Amino acid sequence: MFQRILVVFSLFFCFSFGLQVSYREGNYPDKQRLVLEFERRVDYRVLLLDNPKRVVVDVMENIKPTANIKGRIGYHPWGTRIVFDTNYSEVKAFSLENPFRIVIDVYKSRETKPLEGDDPLIAILDPKVLKVIAYKENKDTKERLISERTQKAVITQRRVVVLDAGHGGHDPGAVGYQGIKEKDINLAITLKLAQLLRSDGRFKVILTRDKDTFVPLNTRAEIALRNRADLFVSIHANASPKGISEHAKGTLVFAISHEAAQRRKEAIVSNDHYAKLTIGTADVPTNVRRVMADLALDVTLYESVQFGSILSKNLKAELSRQVEFKGIQRAGFAVLKTPGIPSVLVEVGFITNPQEALLMADPQFQEQFAKAMYDAILDYFFPKELQRVYGPEAELLR
Repeated sequence: MFQRILVVFSLFFCFSFGLQVSYREGNYPDKQRLVLEFERRVDYRVLLLDNPKRVVVDVMENIKPTANIKGRIGYHPWGTRIVFDTNYSEVKAFSLENPFRIVIDVYKSRETKPLEGDDPLIAILDPKVLKVIAYKENKDTKERLISERTQKAVITQRRVVVLDAGHGGHDPGAVGYQGIKEKDINLAITLKLAQLLRSDGRFKVILTRDKDTFVPLNTRAEIALRNRADLFVSIHANASPKGISEHAKGTLVFAISHEAAQRRKEAIVSNDHYAKLTIGTADVPTNVRRVMADLALDVTLYESVQFGSILSKNLKAELSRQVEFKGIQRAGFAVLKTPGIPSVLVEVGFITNPQEALLMADPQFQEQFAKAMYDAILDYFFPKELQRVYGPEAELLR
């Protein structure tokens, strides 16, 4: 009797006084994204277990989860374990800052087999009766650590960044002062940014084009989707309409607009072909399809604004640029409509402004701009104190 009271009291304590954590998920053609959001940064690790397949998240303190978490929760002296039963083919996991989130991408297996047996590793919490159902330790089970963040170590997989140099080939983009072409500016900065990211070691870089070739708009977004990108950045140069002003200047950063996202959601609901492409199925009722469409663009809206804010601050601080961030106000560019992938479009400067055009054509400015973007990508994916301590030599599981 005393032990039962103690168990109930312990569970009450965990739920009442644990660290708040919220949960959301999104479903995409080839993956499910699980996001755990915390009040503050936590130490954690993500493990993969087999027979049956599970994704395990260990948080090194007690948490107070929301009711919609789809995993099983166990409390231990060292903290909290959350287990997601899922038949994955591949899993990517990483953390993001401000607010602190653990992001887990579970790529869907081609073969779906039912899970068998009870989980031998965790204390299973049944919220209906508030008691521990089972707990057994199995030291022979092999586990694969795929992501860890502590005060002393960062172990993670490489982030996939897709860089998109706007225009190209027969499409020069805007042509500005002294015939300077936008497509050339875009490619030069993109290649310099790619070099910085590749030399870092923590990034896998995919380019939509690496030379003067034409790539259709939809293909650029598809490249990001096919490569399971963690971030998509499209680089452009701006231009003022003729007869308006030659003095417009500054950098603009765009993320997808609410209006564009809403149109994309409606396309998922009304178009079977697009539903299959975006959420993986059309064989669900309309109301279910609408919910899945909302989930599919949640990450794109939320994370794009997070990265866009970081990028604009870095460009201002490091280049003393006049930078305007459009957030989710109005930009409906085709390359930003990438469900599940944070995406921004950067207008480096105004190519119709003589001073700006010459500045953007200067290799030294291109290097500085690329470096400011590289620093923003680091700030988005990695805490600053860990950048300083570990830098490119951070341990990688590739």
